[in-house]
Amino acid sequence: MKTKDLITIWGAPEPPRLAPKQFSIRLPMLVSAKISALCEMFPKKTKTEIIGDLLTTALYQLERDFPTEQGRPLFDHPETGETIYEDVGIGTSFRRLTEKHLREIEKDAGVTDPMPYVTNQDCY
Repeated sequence: MKTKDLITIWGAPEPPRLAPKQFSIRLPMLVSAKISALCEMFPKKTKTEIIGDLLTTALYQLERDFPTEQGRPLFDHPETGETIYEDVGIGTSFRRLTEKHLREIEKDAGVTDPMPYVTNQDCY
């Protein structure tokens, strides 16, 4: 997701699946003012939705920008003969830990039909 996509998303009414536990954070005053401005500009969206979408976008961009690190060779591509290597970089660790925590959150919420874990590469 890119920041320019937020305006389109905020125009569509789609309730997200919220985690059962609430986070409470104190924001810098300027950040709080900007979120309030967005809430006024997009009155159909709640503050929770706007903050969630902003965090989603920032996390997507952060994950996209994680460097890759070549690990051990896995196999040779059957068509090109190119060797495919295991990715052992920080992005792989982040995705693995994200899925672990997603499953824990779903369990705490009593979710019996877990959502598929979708990575940035799957979305965009």
